Amino acid sequence: MMNIDSMISFIQGKIAEKSPTHIVIDKGGIGMHLLISLATYTTLGDKGDQTHLETHLHVKEDSLTLFGFATRDERELFLHLLSVSGVGPKLAMGILSGAELAELYHYIAESDENALVKIKGLGKKTAQRIILDLQPVAKKKTGEFDIDSSAVRVADVGFKDEAVLALSALGYSATEADKAVSKAIVLNPDCDNVETLIRIALNS
Repeated sequence: MMNIDSMISFIQGKIAEKSPTHIVIDKGGIGMHLLISLATYTTLGDKGDQTHLETHLHVKEDSLTLFGFATRDERELFLHLLSVSGVGPKLAMGILSGAELAELYHYIAESDENALVKIKGLGKKTAQRIILDLQPVAKKKTGEFDIDSSAVRVADVGFKDEAVLALSALGYSATEADKAVSKAIVLNPDCDNVETLIRIALNS
C-alpha cells in the first residue's frame, strides 16, 4: 500500500500567492498551500505565472503539511535532514534557507560545524548530528555541485524591503531584520540579487 506522504510527487499550476516562506498554487480552482525555502522562493515567477514544484507531504497525527521545492535535489536534502534526530520540517526548511544547496553539502562533507551553526535556529549539537549522520551522503553529493566562491556579489539597496520581509517571515523581529539587512548592505554594497543579500544577512 502506498504511504500517504508519497502520494503527491509534484504540483503544477498558477501562482495565486507567494511569500518567502510559502506559496499558494491554483490547481484547477483549488488553492494548494505549500511551505517553501528561500531558495525556492527566489526561483518563482510573479503572481499569475505557471510554476512547477516537487513536493513532500509531511504527515503527523494531527496535521498534514505540504512542502514545495524548486528541484529534486533540494527535496532530497530536505528528506535527508528529516532523518536526523532533532531536525523537524521547520528546522530543515530553515537550513535550506540559510545556505545554498552546494554550500550545505560542502559544510557537512568537510565537518564545518562553525558554518552550519551560523544558520538561524541550528544549534551546535544538532549541527554535529547532521554532520555525523549525513557526511557519507554529503561527500558523494559534493562532486555533483559547483560551489561558487564568488557568490557574494553586490547589494542593491532596492532589494532591502524584500530582504527585510524575507527575514521577518523566517522568524526575525522587524528590528532584527532591518538591522541585519542594513549591515549586509554596508558590508557588501555591490550585491545585485536579493537571495544573496538575504543569505549574507542570515549569516551576519
